[in-house]
Amino acid sequence: MARRSVVRGVKCAGVVAAAVALTASVGPASAATMPSVLEPVDSAVSTVPVGANVVAAGVTPQAASISAAAAVRPAQRPTRLSAQRARAAAYARFTAFTLSSKATRDMRGVEKSLYHGRYYTRSSETKRLCIVRRESEGHYDVVSRHGTYRGAYQVSAALARGATWMMLAEHKKLMGASNAKRVLAKLRSTPMNRWPRYWQDAAFHTIINWDGSLSGASHWAGGRWHC
Repeated sequence: MARRSVVRGVKCAGVVAAAVALTASVGPASAATMPSVLEPVDSAVSTVPVGANVVAAGVTPQAASISAAAAVRPAQRPTRLSAQRARAAAYARFTAFTLSSKATRDMRGVEKSLYHGRYYTRSSETKRLCIVRRESEGHYDVVSRHGTYRGAYQVSAALARGATWMMLAEHKKLMGASNAKRVLAKLRSTPMNRWPRYWQDAAFHTIINWDGSLSGASHWAGGRWHC
């Protein structure tokens, strides 16, 4: 064991002596370039503190990048979410107004139109007030003697069904697509004299102004007096 230690010591001393001799022969500048083999090690060592800090903090580089991205745009998601919630609430309020509000459930009386949408005009409103008095005296639940015409405007079943399709595009924007499809599908299978006031008023204005101002007035031609 002592002999091996002596041999190793001699070898190490020889290596050190060789290194000193080489440094002396090539000069300081060349010696400075020698550790090129060690440079990758130095580079790796220089990154250790950064990695160590991340690990020490319990945060992976991927999580850190996600957090940084979220910090750049902290208000975008809440803003979009708030807008969606506000829109959904507006759709719900409007749907409830058309179906269950006190005004729309009132089936008797000549009143101002509950509908004021795309097809509403002053001229069609003036004509509507005349027609509703002539056809039903403001009774939204009335049925003609033979059951052919129904509601405040005495509309046939075929025209009432057509009106539900005519009103669909506008009401998708007013109450949301799913609500509009559901409500109008229900109305399509319901006699018009059982439609809430809003929907009967909306159907009248949509039909009479469908292809332009008063373009559908011929549906209410004749009667006890001219309107």
